[in-house]
Amino acid sequence: MKFTIIGHACLFIETGAETILADPWLFGSCYWRSWWHFPPNTALRPEFLEPDYLYLSHHHFDHFHYPSLRRIAKTAKVLIPRFGVDVMRHELHRLGFPDVTELPHGDSLRLPSGARLASYQYGPDDSALIVEHDGVVLADLNDCKISGVAARPLLRAFGPPTFLFKSHSFAQAYPNCYHAADPAEATLMTREDFLSSFTSTLRELRPAYAIPFASMVAFLHPESRPCNVYAVRPPEVVAEAGCETTKTVCMIPGDSWSSDSGFSLQPHDYYQRPAEWIDRLADQHADSIRRDDAAEQGFRLDFSLFRDYFEVFLRSLPPGIWLMLQRPVVFFTASDPLPYWILDFRTRRVTRAAAPPAAHANVIRIAEAVLADAIAKNIVAFVHISMRIRIDLAPGGSPVDFLFWGLLSVQELGYLPLRRNLTPRAMAVLWRRRAEVLALLLPMLTQRSVHGAVLGSLVKRKELSE
Repeated sequence: MKFTIIGHACLFIETGAETILADPWLFGSCYWRSWWHFPPNTALRPEFLEPDYLYLSHHHFDHFHYPSLRRIAKTAKVLIPRFGVDVMRHELHRLGFPDVTELPHGDSLRLPSGARLASYQYGPDDSALIVEHDGVVLADLNDCKISGVAARPLLRAFGPPTFLFKSHSFAQAYPNCYHAADPAEATLMTREDFLSSFTSTLRELRPAYAIPFASMVAFLHPESRPCNVYAVRPPEVVAEAGCETTKTVCMIPGDSWSSDSGFSLQPHDYYQRPAEWIDRLADQHADSIRRDDAAEQGFRLDFSLFRDYFEVFLRSLPPGIWLMLQRPVVFFTASDPLPYWILDFRTRRVTRAAAPPAAHANVIRIAEAVLADAIAKNIVAFVHISMRIRIDLAPGGSPVDFLFWGLLSVQELGYLPLRRNLTPRAMAVLWRRRAEVLALLLPMLTQRSVHGAVLGSLVKRKELSE
């Protein structure tokens, strides 16, 4: 049994008979030239592009990366989680993968070598990959926040993992891209929350080793680069992740472990001198960032395209949702003489004005070319994760802002209108995950839990092209 860190959330697993490539973002950038690999990915080896199996955990730019998928051999057997909506399978077929299998939540797949593989889904579009062979259990949680009653079937089926791979830093714009009129509304989630979440998972799943994972990025676009100072880096996780049953190990791209020889770790100074390395990476990629920036300059977003897109979203919302969204959400579009474009949840209409309404929840600023591209690709919620966004939060506006982004993400995934969840497929998925559903409903009755739940579900989706 062997695994190699390729970079960020990409893992290459060798069972001795099969190879499994998980979540390949192999090169380039994500999120409108904002996210780049840091530390840089390891050099691509031919076997990385010709795996026997390919697992895609969910619809992220940085996991479901179209340019990478185009380079991977189409002979790979693709394994994906079976979510309530059927989107990933069709996209993979369009990319040329003929052999795609959806894995039901918690079902084990036995590979020819005798290795067991399972997918555990959590939330609207997140999943964990579990691989076991010869008593070694790899639990690749990446962004998946599975916990509590939802995690117990995993432990019953596989026991405490030998290795656990888990993200450890932020993947949404809050609070680093927000200006909150009420400072208290900028503290609903902090850096320390990510550290405590990592430690809580270790205490619950009790792995022998924990690998800080799926957060190996730097933000290099001028609009997002200030966010680098807030990133939680692996040495910080190693220092803070206190769990008597687990050893936390910092691994970088190219590092590996095998059952024959143990860990193979490279010397490096990425985390001792992060600012210098990020400056170096920014210089290395400056031309492509400048080229795309130049193409964005002067772009004007047509109001009718914006209005049509968001009125479809507003009409998809459940009846009475405006009782929780009583304050309008506002986008600022500098090129328009009436620059404030307003989403009214009560009337389900989109209008524009010379000034924001007095009771607005927020004012959202996004480069018009980026917003137009996101509208065309049905991924506006992804702009939130790109960090290429600025949000002015009015006093008391956080509940509406958080709920807006959460609802937009699930609508873009295909879960709204609610009638889309009444299919036999969706009902079967919900029944399999009924313990998770019941566990989520009760705490979401409190306002603060709504904040946390919505922030945690600011899901990222696929990249249609770069």
